[in-house]
Amino acid sequence: MTSLSRQKILEKLQHLQEYIEYLHTLQKECSAEQSFVSDFHLFGNTERYLQLSIQAIIDASHLLILNLGFKRPTDNYEAVSTLFEKNILADDLAHAITRMIGLRNLLVHEYGQIDRKKIFHFLQHNLKDIEAFRDQISSVIAQDSRDNAAT
Repeated sequence: MTSLSRQKILEKLQHLQEYIEYLHTLQKECSAEQSFVSDFHLFGNTERYLQLSIQAIIDASHLLILNLGFKRPTDNYEAVSTLFEKNILADDLAHAITRMIGLRNLLVHEYGQIDRKKIFHFLQHNLKDIEAFRDQISSVIAQDSRDNAAT
């Protein structure tokens, strides 16, 4: 992987870290489901930063796949499958990211009414999956840097 490619992926991860911090702030601001679903500032900001977080995950996944020389995925779900098949993502994390892509599609395309209770639940219980993706991809990038420095 070139240093420019590595830098692009790291930029996506930096954005992701920023969004994670915003989501943790929102998480702390509202621990009660009823107040969350009735406060458009809270659920609106949460939806937006979840969308941005998931998009950063998608973008970083595609960049990583292309820069490691793997077959170009035809869609976002295949990108996650590729990372799983190449042992970059564990099975449980790959499944979590796949569910996030579905959530992102719902948030972006508004296929139906967004269930604010589910968004609240995600905010309270699933940020760890976003953090796990960040950590795993950071580890892959760091290993690639070490490998390139050794050659």
